[in-house]
Amino acid sequence: MKATDLLKQQHREVEELFREIEGAEDEDERASLREELANALAAHTAIEEEIFYPAAMEALGPSGRIREAFEEHAVADFALYRLMSVSVGDETFSAKLGALKDIVMNHVEEEESELLPQAEGEMERDQLEQLGDRLSARFSERLAEGHRPILERSLGIAARQVATQAPGAKKAAAPRKRAPAKRQAMPKRAAGAAQRGAAQRGTAKRGAAKAAPAKRGAAVAQKRNGGAAAGGASRTQARKTASTQKAPAARGQGASRTQSQSGGAARGGQAGGARGAQKGMARGGGARGQAVSAPRKQRARG
Repeated sequence: MKATDLLKQQHREVEELFREIEGAEDEDERASLREELANALAAHTAIEEEIFYPAAMEALGPSGRIREAFEEHAVADFALYRLMSVSVGDETFSAKLGALKDIVMNHVEEEESELLPQAEGEMERDQLEQLGDRLSARFSERLAEGHRPILERSLGIAARQVATQAPGAKKAAAPRKRAPAKRQAMPKRAAGAAQRGAAQRGTAKRGAAKAAPAKRGAAVAQKRNGGAAAGGASRTQARKTASTQKAPAARGQGASRTQSQSGGAARGGQAGGARGAQKGMARGGGARGQAVSAPRKQRARG
């Protein structure tokens, strides 16, 4: 069978599985059909990516349509993962199934209308038949493998979560605990240096803690001394100002007393001179009286 015919046949099988799931009324039947759909769809996308797309690119050359097909497969794998993560009785099951169906049917339509006809036009019939045989053998292998390993390779950790959350799935083995890594012993010299460094840092911190109150005390004392000095300076300045003001007053009072004394002395001298003059005049008058009275006496005697 040609590769293109084989792929179209698988497309029809997937479409039929979608219809059967949508029409199933029993949950057990729906769960069985879902498992069959997941295995067939995962195996189909795997053989296309591994065998058919590389052969088509070799025959057709670099093709944007083939690159889009790879991306569409990635989206379909993720939608399949979401479908397998809930039970068939979940209220979101039908919505997830419908989303997956739309993605797959759109991909199938574009592939059958564009890519497959181009491959048949560029590749010989014998080449297509040989390619079909390879695809059929690989499909059987992937189908037996199941969808979970395929999704693990496609989606990584998300697929492993599917395996643990899907109904009826076996519990994954618990991861082994790693033994804590042993710390490498420090050389004695390095350990000693580290201890000394830690001790020095501790001493410096204690010294800084002790110095902090001293600094605060010094600051307070400095403020007090500054205030006292300012007060002393203010008082000294006041005393100087008062003494300066008193000095001219004292000098003025001294001058006044000196002037008063000088005036008194002058007045005393004047008074004394007047009295001396009066006395002298008195004495002089007496002498002149005596001189006048003497001749008179002499004449009287004669």
